[in-house]
Amino acid sequence: MRALFLFSIILLTTQLTGQHYSPGAGEPDADWLEQHLYKGIEWQPLYPSATGHEFFLTDNYMTGDITSEGIEYSGIRMKYDICNDNLILLWQSTFPIIIDRKRTDSFILKYDGMERRFINSDGLCADIQGFAEVLHAGHSMVLARYTKVLSVNASLSSYEQFRENTKYYYLVNGTCSQIRSTKAFYDMMGDHKREVRRYIRQKKVVVSRLFPEGFALAAARYDALVTGESKE
Repeated sequence: MRALFLFSIILLTTQLTGQHYSPGAGEPDADWLEQHLYKGIEWQPLYPSATGHEFFLTDNYMTGDITSEGIEYSGIRMKYDICNDNLILLWQSTFPIIIDRKRTDSFILKYDGMERRFINSDGLCADIQGFAEVLHAGHSMVLARYTKVLSVNASLSSYEQFRENTKYYYLVNGTCSQIRSTKAFYDMMGDHKREVRRYIRQKKVVVSRLFPEGFALAAARYDALVTGESKE
């Protein structure tokens, strides 16, 4: 079965690179779309002895949507490896495939009744490489970058275990900076920081790394003030 899978991937790649096949002016061909989306390499477990897993939210496949080189796909089974920054798609309900991150514009993971939207942040912010979740997008933008690393128990008597880390970034006025503190976050808003802080206090919203939704709400308020859309 594995040999058949590898042969299928080689054949798929040969078809794309050898024939240079692409859709015409009308609807793209379904076979071409499948080849375009699932072009990649087979995923293999890398950490069988580690405690936990390397994935975002869950190690089960989630249903989501992907935009690859401007083409949108919906209802795709996938999971996101935040240890290696790989998006893994389940092809034909059987084969896990790591797709090329450089060809992936964005994706949405649907989990526990919520939609989590990620974009390819390459070239957007010098401090980030790879996928980042969009917490707010408007005149300014708030991004979350999730990673996992393997750590060893200090006693050296247990297996490696995954440790998750999240960094938040604020893109405003042509700059992108990591949010290292709530004060630093407000300082990036310049002359509007006092108005935004007052609004947040009125709404009784917590703004911190423990409550990142507050970053999004504060950024939205800042955008409204800058664009003149604020009615309060």
